[in-house]
Order: sequence, then structure tokens, then C-alpha cells
Amino acid sequence: MSALELQQNQVRSYGRDARPTTIAELLQGSPFIGYGYAYPHKTAYRPLPEPRSLRELWADEDQQALFLYVHVPFCEVRCGFCNLFTQRMPPEELPPRWLATLEAQMQAVREALPDARFARWALGGGTPTLLAPDLLARLLDDLRQHFAVDLAAAPGSVETSPGTANDEILAILEAAGTERISIGIQSFSDRHLGAMGRPQSSRMGEAALDRIRRHSFPVLNIDLIYGAAGQTPADFVADIDRALQWAPEQLYLYPLYQRPLTGLGRRERSWDDQRLACYRAGRDHLLARGYAQASMRMFQRPDPRVDPGVDPGPVYCCQADGMIGLGVGARSYTRTLHYSEDWAV
Repeated sequence: MSALELQQNQVRSYGRDARPTTIAELLQGSPFIGYGYAYPHKTAYRPLPEPRSLRELWADEDQQALFLYVHVPFCEVRCGFCNLFTQRMPPEELPPRWLATLEAQMQAVREALPDARFARWALGGGTPTLLAPDLLARLLDDLRQHFAVDLAAAPGSVETSPGTANDEILAILEAAGTERISIGIQSFSDRHLGAMGRPQSSRMGEAALDRIRRHSFPVLNIDLIYGAAGQTPADFVADIDRALQWAPEQLYLYPLYQRPLTGLGRRERSWDDQRLACYRAGRDHLLARGYAQASMRMFQRPDPRVDPGVDPGPVYCCQADGMIGLGVGARSYTRTLHYSEDWAV
């Protein structure tokens, strides 16, 4: 089977799930069951009547400034709040096999979309930095070779964790020209980390942030989570103050969602008011310290390198701008279609 034939069987559309269908039903439940989206959710799409090739799907799309995303489905452990596709501590032989399969997919996509050009890129997961250094370097080389991506010129982002952000991995990402490192700290309280099902200590998080700041990444993003059992708004503000010691360019504030197929999803929903109070306290605290709110979750501080009177250029807009996702668990978007590879939690 050729690479082009291989990819013709990979596209599928999502059907609907059992979400509320009326405002009344929605208000009866918790507002923290899932994310709120500013674009059509995958469940808003009708199934495709028949499979279509990638070439057909992208025929009428502008392919000159796409987003390239790679999903790396491996983690040290599965956190209690996570329902993304990942495998905990894969056996040694699996990541090389996964990468070889991913390279076949890259070849299929390149054959189907020879004119595609990429303006930005990201590695997510999962935890991309769990890959062995040689595999991570090979993956970055693959992006250059298959898609002619200038990793240093195109804004790129890589997700990491306190336990995997070591100096060897960070040096590889720095040498590649990675613009943004995003680390899931979640909390600086060992008690709250345990309540979230997050297997790390606050000391691990602090040490990882120190290592990241020793490298020259233009953007550091820190993810924090609010709503752990027993956490108060004052506790969450204290977490934010700890994070501000590393002067992150961005912070994402996430509620502790209760999702199906997670350990936390089996608990009673009894803390909605607490989570809302934590969010408001955290939002007000960051705004008072000069951060601007860019979305419901993302806060960023002004970039001193950018003249406020100069147009910074286009910002990626999901759905309006195309995204090609690679790897099991990755999603792709055109203006009218949402598709991904088959996967299960």
C-alpha cells in the first residue's frame, strides 16, 4: 500500500455525544464538565457519508500558512483530571515504533498536500519531552525534512512537565529555535497537587522552572489549575504569586474539570462556587499586576520587544486558519471539517 493510499483510510468525522441539548438542561448541570469553545466543537459536525482523501478535503483551502501540530501520546503517569489520549510510561520499544509510523503519516500527508506551507508548529500530548533525546531530535528533523518548516522562523511551542524538562531536552529544543515552552505546574502546593491526582512535588516544579529560565526561550507559559479539594481563592492567588517569581510571559488558568473517563470524573460535583471564586480571584490578581486577559484562560504580559503602535501581525484563529494534526489523538481543521485519527482513552 502506498503512502497516499494509506492516508485515504485515516480521515473520519465525529458524531454527537450526550451533551445537553437545551439551555435548561445545561443550567441544571455543572459548568465545569468540559471546556467552553469559541469555535464549533467536534460534536457539532455531521458524520461524513463516505470517506474522503486528504487531497479532496484540502482542495479548496488556503494552504500557505497552516498550523502543524504533532501529538506525542506518552506520559510519565496519567493525571487524575486528564482524558486526552496518552500511554503511561510506554515500553522502551514503543516510542521508536510510534515515530516510524508517524514518519509514514508525514510522507502520506506531504504526498497528498505537496503545496502546503506552515506558518507555526507545536508539539503536544501527552508529554513530548518524555521522548528520549535522540527521538525528539529526530522528530524535529522530520518536520524540517517532510514539511520544509523553518523551526526557528516559524513560531513553535512545546509542552513539557516538571519531571521531563531536563537540560539535555531543553538544549535540543533551544537549538531548534523553539519560541515557547509550556509547562504544566498546576499548583505549588503538594497537598493540592495530590488532590488533583498530579504526581509531582512543588520542588520538582520549581527546579524545572529554574532550568527553563536558564535557556533562551522567548516565551514561558505556566499552566495552573484551580478547584482542588480544600483550595481557597487565597491559596490560588498564592500559587499565582509563586509562578510570577519566574516572570512568565503567559499563564493559563484552568478549572479542575470533572470529565468522563477520568479518576476525578467519578467524584461528586460539589465545588462549582469554589472554582468560580478561585477563577475570579486569580483573574483580578493578574490584571492588577499588568497581565492582559487574551481569552477565558490565557493571560499574558506585554512584550517589551514589541512597539505597541506596530501591528503584531495575524494571530492564529482555530477554524478560520487551517491546522494539520499528526499522530494518533491529533485533530485537524479546515474551514468546514474537523477530523482526527481513531483513538480511545
